[in-house]
Amino acid sequence: MKAFLLALKREVLLSLHDPRRLVFLFGAAVAYLIVFGLLYIPNIVTDVPCVVLDQENSHLSRQLLTALESSDSLYVTDYVTSEEEMREALQEKRAYAAIEIPRDFSKKIKTGSFSDVLYMANGANIILTNITSSAVSDILADFSNRLATERVALRTGAEVETVRHVINPVTPHLRVLHNMTQGYMFFFLLGLAMVAFQQGIFFAVGASITNEYEALMAGTQDGAVHGSPWLLLLAKVVYFWLLSMLSYLLVVFLVQNLMGIPLHAPLRELLLLASTFILAAMSFVVLFSACFHKEMKFVRGIIMYPVVAFIFSGYTWPHEAMPTAMQYVADAFPLSFFSNTVRELFLAGYSPHLWHDIGALLIIALICLPLGGWLFAHKIRHYRQQATQQI
Repeated sequence: MKAFLLALKREVLLSLHDPRRLVFLFGAAVAYLIVFGLLYIPNIVTDVPCVVLDQENSHLSRQLLTALESSDSLYVTDYVTSEEEMREALQEKRAYAAIEIPRDFSKKIKTGSFSDVLYMANGANIILTNITSSAVSDILADFSNRLATERVALRTGAEVETVRHVINPVTPHLRVLHNMTQGYMFFFLLGLAMVAFQQGIFFAVGASITNEYEALMAGTQDGAVHGSPWLLLLAKVVYFWLLSMLSYLLVVFLVQNLMGIPLHAPLRELLLLASTFILAAMSFVVLFSACFHKEMKFVRGIIMYPVVAFIFSGYTWPHEAMPTAMQYVADAFPLSFFSNTVRELFLAGYSPHLWHDIGALLIIALICLPLGGWLFAHKIRHYRQQATQQI
């Protein structure tokens, strides 16, 4: 016990001597929260630039334009005179949507025929395309129903409300659970913060381990830890696990009080998930860092991990939509069993996969930690032997 406390004390002193580890551990997720929180402050996308080509310029076409201009999703920036100008505006990204009303718009409607309204979009950004296409579809459907109701009521002499129920007997009602405004902050921010939190753990623990190798190779290792490498590793795991839990509590506090994202689940469930994730992430990086003998080489290797892990985690692209082989690859990353569940606990108040994810994280820890510990102990003994021979 005394040897463990000495190793733990040494780890504290080393982290104070090299404060980068604490900066990584506490600063990464906080920095992401602040930077991306400011980015996502509008929360929803509105006023997407749009151009209009009204070839008829009639009473009906102007009514439709009024409905388009009243939409929060669209912002009519210009009225063009040809389809070529529409395409040019889309290609030059002066607009992301374009609407063309044909010359015979009113004539076809009055004769009982169909009139086509052309909607064009710059599909390079699917978020803007989806927003504008949904808005235009809703506006055209509402305009068409209203126009049909008024014309039938005028011809039959019936009341408008009676005709409306006949023409449009089914009225859709949208009900979105857990993110009623469909805000991007609620969707993206938690996942980005968790990626940064994980990377902070990786940099801190990885630097602590690789520095042991570098110190032994340089002959500067202190004599306080010439005991069991497993004891040294245990001290690192305990110390950084405690610091990581404190860092996570700070992130949860800022998410709720700075970003305004409420936690609907019991805090104990969130902390239980975080505790197992931290252990799995540390085990993963213990194994990964044991493959390097210098910190800079480790950093170059681990810096490729965050984007891959984020994509494979299913946070943005659904896990179910991935090919089967890719789903198995995703299961090797701790983030796959953490980020989505954190979002569900915050927004929905529960996660049907909570206990499955906790179990998967424990399995990752039970596989990676013994393997990484064995490599760590083997390399420590090897470098100690080399240092002894040199003396």
